[in-house]
Amino acid sequence: MQVRQNILGKTIALLLTMQIFLIAFQAKSRIDQGNSSIESLIWMTQQYISVLVKIRSLQDKREKNDSPKLKSKR
Repeated sequence: MQVRQNILGKTIALLLTMQIFLIAFQAKSRIDQGNSSIESLIWMTQQYISVLVKIRSLQDKREKNDSPKLKSKR
């Protein structure tokens, strides 16, 4: 079960990393199309917030799932 969770965690981390890369790529495309750097930076920041919220949610779930295991081992 632990190995499966580890693989799932690494897969999620990879997908979130790819999402961040794609946000940056899309921001560069927006600049190339004529948007100002500031507009693109604001847009990029808004996109990153949603990714950070997802990461925090996953982290909270992981901590919640790990806490009963720690108590039962003691």
